[in-house]
Amino acid sequence: MGYGSTVNERDDQATSSTTVDEDMRASYKLAIEKAISHLPVKNGVINIDSIWAETSLPYDILNDILRQGDLILPDNVDRINIKSNVRVTEKPRVSRRRRRKKPKGKG
Repeated sequence: MGYGSTVNERDDQATSSTTVDEDMRASYKLAIEKAISHLPVKNGVINIDSIWAETSLPYDILNDILRQGDLILPDNVDRINIKSNVRVTEKPRVSRRRRRKKPKGKG
């Protein structure tokens, strides 16, 4: 985009980027639906972590698409558990090592 571009050209570029986003979301959604059919189902539930591992999609995008709730699920899947067991916020670890005592000096 140069200095001589008009407002209409900027609008076209903005709408093309939103169309790309919508196309990307549609392809992500299709990939998730295909992956779900290959995943193990336990009591009618699939875990978000297994979808994440299977598709390798960014977790935030996967979470957004699953929260929309417009996925076509196979007959044996009742719901998708969105709470992750892998991505838990970690607390900083406290070192459990003992500190060495400094030797007492002579004198």
